Amino acid sequence: MNSFAFVVAFCVCAAAASPIENGKWNPYKYGDSGKYIPTDEGKYIHIPNPYIHLDNPYDGGYGPYTHDYEPYVEAASQDVYKLVLKAPEEYNPFYKDGYYKNNGIKIIKQKHNYDEDKYDFLFETENKIRAKENAVLKNPNTVDEGIASKGFYEYIGPDGFMYRVDYTADENGFRPKLKRLETPYSGKWVLEKVN
Repeated sequence: MNSFAFVVAFCVCAAAASPIENGKWNPYKYGDSGKYIPTDEGKYIHIPNPYIHLDNPYDGGYGPYTHDYEPYVEAASQDVYKLVLKAPEEYNPFYKDGYYKNNGIKIIKQKHNYDEDKYDFLFETENKIRAKENAVLKNPNTVDEGIASKGFYEYIGPDGFMYRVDYTADENGFRPKLKRLETPYSGKWVLEKVN
């Protein structure tokens, strides 16, 4: 027997001996019982891939599609404003250079009361400087003896605004609160268009 005949005979025997290739149902392929044994092969596996938004709006440049030779002209940007202090409408009669360089300011109102365990005072000048304070003696004849007072002072500055300081002074220290108030002599803060 030559080698070619041997190879052909071997292939024929191998094909005839293989039960998988004979086209018949072969139960041993599914286990000893002949039942179908499922596997995960081909099973759908969910992979989470959420949508991620990328904020990349069209910015007016040249894109891949160009209908015209003229580039897209971006619309006018939003109006921009800034706060500007406008000059006062009226002259400030309560602030003059001489008022703060000499003692030519008249006191138009003044009251005071001093007792052993309390005092109070108030005054006002012709250029609208005003002050008031009430005080009492706390814990007399003890180690913690001290004065507790409450009051305010105010004046019209060179910019025409009224500056007022309300304060409390006691065993917890001096605690001021500042206010800046508009007057007919102050400038006004207005929004002015920049662009």
